[in-house]
Amino acid sequence: MGQCLSWALGLLVPSLWEAEVAISATALLIAALILFLLTSDQRAASKPTATAGDDSPASSSPHSSAALHHRDAGRSGGARGKRVSEITCAPGAGCYIIKLELLSAKYLIGANLDGSSDPFAVISCGEQKRFSSMVPSPRNPLWGEEFNFLVDQLPVEVTITIYDWDTVCKCKVIGSVTIAVLSEDETGASWYELDSKFGQICLRLHSSKAFPDSDSSFEECTGVESPRKIILKKQRQTMIEGIGPLQTIYKLPHDEIVHQSYSCALERCFLHHGRMYISQWHLCFHSNVFSKQLNVIIPLQDIDEIKRSQHSLINPSITIFLNAGAGGHGTPRSCSQNGRVRYTFKSFWSRNRTFRALESALRSYEATLEAEKQVRAHVLLQKERNSVLSTKTDSTRTLEKNTERARTFQPFIDEHVLADVTNKFFPGTPEKFFSTILDDNAMFFQQYRDARKDTDLKLSKWCTSEEYGGKVREVTFRSQCHSPLCPPDTAVTEWQHASFSKDKRNLIYETKHQAHDVPFGSYFEIHCRWSLRTISSSTCQVNIKIGVHMKKWCILQSRIKSGATDEYRREVCKILEAACDYFLKSESNSHDSDEIVMASSP
Repeated sequence: MGQCLSWALGLLVPSLWEAEVAISATALLIAALILFLLTSDQRAASKPTATAGDDSPASSSPHSSAALHHRDAGRSGGARGKRVSEITCAPGAGCYIIKLELLSAKYLIGANLDGSSDPFAVISCGEQKRFSSMVPSPRNPLWGEEFNFLVDQLPVEVTITIYDWDTVCKCKVIGSVTIAVLSEDETGASWYELDSKFGQICLRLHSSKAFPDSDSSFEECTGVESPRKIILKKQRQTMIEGIGPLQTIYKLPHDEIVHQSYSCALERCFLHHGRMYISQWHLCFHSNVFSKQLNVIIPLQDIDEIKRSQHSLINPSITIFLNAGAGGHGTPRSCSQNGRVRYTFKSFWSRNRTFRALESALRSYEATLEAEKQVRAHVLLQKERNSVLSTKTDSTRTLEKNTERARTFQPFIDEHVLADVTNKFFPGTPEKFFSTILDDNAMFFQQYRDARKDTDLKLSKWCTSEEYGGKVREVTFRSQCHSPLCPPDTAVTEWQHASFSKDKRNLIYETKHQAHDVPFGSYFEIHCRWSLRTISSSTCQVNIKIGVHMKKWCILQSRIKSGATDEYRREVCKILEAACDYFLKSESNSHDSDEIVMASSP
């Protein structure tokens, strides 16, 4: 027993030599740890001075890896490029901030086999790069994204390259453009031609000088993001991944990407509490509380104004006013005194951010439209200048002919969608048709709409059109709707255009007809052309063509075309029959009055 105990103690208790070895190893390990901590502190202290100088190859590798990371992330959610870039100017020095706003693009080349493309943009300024989001399958994408660059001097060149995303093969280049920023300036939204055969992009540039006074302001200029901004960006990225709520709920095109999403209520009713989605073209609201679904779609082009209303008891709300007869549909809604549609949204969490997001979306949309108008005006001005230069070198007779040819007007309707409907006769000349049926003092449309039980008819005066030639006017009314998918009555806007030939023997009468409150009402227009040709002194031939012009693609496009064409074909036939009867009655009344006057005269 004693031997076993002594053997156990010898095994468990270390000897003097083992204790010395353990203590020496521990001391050596502690010394190595202290030495390592001292050297790491020296490296951390010398790192800012190294990064403040010229760029090194080691500092460029994280940037390239970040670029590759964002390129791989473009397919899933279209994340933007990383804001952190390699800056050559130190804090406290004079730098220039270049703010580029990528608004939209149009007429891009269809890089895929089905004619579509998945475009995303790479914006580079020197060695700095930014990546836009990827918009799936459109050839006319809308981005509305901003990118900031910091440079040490001007002028610089900014290159925007549009790629088509591909997960298997290499991303194809659709086109690129290089813009020189010469000095501090701010340009409006402008279209730039790509170096490819087709394609244009709409940009807005702003360059200004900045003098960072502290590290925080310097990081703000260079684009270093705070953790809160990074979290918000991740939330936004996860929100726009794949097919979003606009496609699953509202049946909108798959390239309609959500920009912002907010939790709010509509018209002070808790049963209508849901989500507000702000996209490139629409403002959408969806509510599904207590099995009561409510969907509201408001096109951005119909918004007249937005403002903060201060009368709400829970939280100040946001009121959106639409133009009279606008295309927003969905309930509930209310009308103001001037007839405009009013929607009131109450944002419980972030009213101010919602208001700013709405203003930004409207500015981007209006800037794109304004740039499009400027391009069209420039093209028309160029045509007029070319026509004037060509006419100066000809003789007097040739000058008159060229002047007539140079006065080309824009088409009022889309001629490619028109199809023959009827070919009948009218018991009068084209001049009498216009004076009796279409003139400002004529009562035909008033009586016809009253017979159809249409309400709120407003006929504007005919005015001369320099864009289309002839005369134009606008007609608005509320028409009865008998379709089960439509409300009982809908607001209708009709634009009319009339032009005579030189000898007054031919008349072209064209109309554009749009219903606002029906589903997808803002997606299409009904175009119609009446061609009146004089046959004799008391008869003219009337040829009527109609067609449906789709302003935007939708999933019910073929059904809308067939249904609208059949319904409006019956409508124009009734209008022609009523016009003939009205003209004959007016002629007979005028003859009777003449006979009465002659009989009463001595």
